[in-house]
Amino acid sequence: MDANGRFDLQTAVAYAHALAPYGLRWYEEPGDPLDFQLQAKLASHYPGPWRREKSLFSARRTKSHTLRATAADRDILQFDCALSYGLVEYLRITGHVEGTWWSPNRCIPHGGHQMSLNIRRRFGVGGNESYPGIFQPFGGFADGITGRRKLRQAAGDSGVGFEAKDELFRVMKPLRITRATSWE
Repeated sequence: MDANGRFDLQTAVAYAHALAPYGLRWYEEPGDPLDFQLQAKLASHYPGPWRREKSLFSARRTKSHTLRATAADRDILQFDCALSYGLVEYLRITGHVEGTWWSPNRCIPHGGHQMSLNIRRRFGVGGNESYPGIFQPFGGFADGITGRRKLRQAAGDSGVGFEAKDELFRVMKPLRITRATSWE
């Protein structure tokens, strides 16, 4: 259940109580990720794991904010590899996690795109989100990637998955930058 960081404490607690009996895999970002008071107070109302930090995109912010507001024994870290200034910054972010008590199994990249799938395969984190039919034409995997077997095969392909998306290519082609013949 993803709240996208929208709830105040009262609403987040009401949802926590309503969701607890369902045994969800996680309760995702109930409040503003930088509202540490809300996070601390809500922890006593929801016993299951939270999924956090998809809104933090830099190693610096992660180091200063994330690790002090999470519970390593239950929470899931959800940094978005495509939004965190690329793979290099994503690796810096997860590097901060590796130097702590957190297990890489509790890191599951956010974003249902092929880049998360590739990170899962290459760096051995705990999993990846997959929702290939959403946010088209930008979201999802390359054309023709459906089903578990093909998802495993796609994990061997490079890139974010944009490279083999015909509809995205059709949308982006008119926007391409052409080389200027003069700076005047």
